[in-house]
Amino acid sequence: MNRLSCVGVSGVLLMIFALLSQKGWAQVNISGKPGLMNIPTARILSDGTFQIGYHYNPSHYDPRANDPNAGVSNNFIQSSSSVYYATLAILPRLEVTINIFHVNGDLPLRARGIGDRQFDVKYAVLTEREHRPSVAIIASAPFGIDNSLVTYAAVTTKNFTLSETFTAEVSAGFGSPYYFDRSDNGGNNFDIFSNYKLHNKNERPHPYLSGPFGGIAFRYKQKLGGMIEWDSQQLNLGAYAKLFDRWTMQAGVINFDQITFGTSYAVSLRKLPKRLRQKSDLEK
Repeated sequence: MNRLSCVGVSGVLLMIFALLSQKGWAQVNISGKPGLMNIPTARILSDGTFQIGYHYNPSHYDPRANDPNAGVSNNFIQSSSSVYYATLAILPRLEVTINIFHVNGDLPLRARGIGDRQFDVKYAVLTEREHRPSVAIIASAPFGIDNSLVTYAAVTTKNFTLSETFTAEVSAGFGSPYYFDRSDNGGNNFDIFSNYKLHNKNERPHPYLSGPFGGIAFRYKQKLGGMIEWDSQQLNLGAYAKLFDRWTMQAGVINFDQITFGTSYAVSLRKLPKRLRQKSDLEK
């Protein structure tokens, strides 16, 4: 590990300690789903919850690097990336997520744009009970041309009470290395129902959720916590916190090498704003 990496890791550890001085518990993964840093969990947002956010992915773990299926060659280019997302729990067991994966830095002219757009669906097959874990499946729409965070996965999650103030959320799952896309349809955004091909994520040096994954989130008074995960490729460590009941912040170290961080903001579309609730109560 070089000097710059040591400085980066030291910096993120300070950030983690800063987060642990705040409040919160509801962390979100890189693609905008309830999860840890990179991996999802089977936890489902409350019905009617709308969540938007941002996640920074470091350059050494760029899932687009050396992609043999990319319409525009990006061989030997490893760049940091920004992921913007919006998630809506449209039913008690069903979430939909739209994310945009944008590569930071200079890109070839043909590769420029707002980024890869991806649409995901998450469904809770089982909800958690006292003696059984929750189980969820996640699937990405195959209409993309080069979706970096494409996911076909199943995950199970169980919460354990360790003491009056500490709980642990344990998750384990498996992500399929195979996926369909329209990589041969580059430049043709009007025909989304042709030229589908089956690909293997393991053809890339840093595939996302390709194989078994798992992690543990430790919570203190449901207000803050730390997490450790195996994202199918490397071991990651982080912490998260929630501010003002809606704003979540998190940071971590990917493979004990580079910093990742993210933030999200969630609101319930089923609840009126406070001023409108007060006005409604006065009118009753």
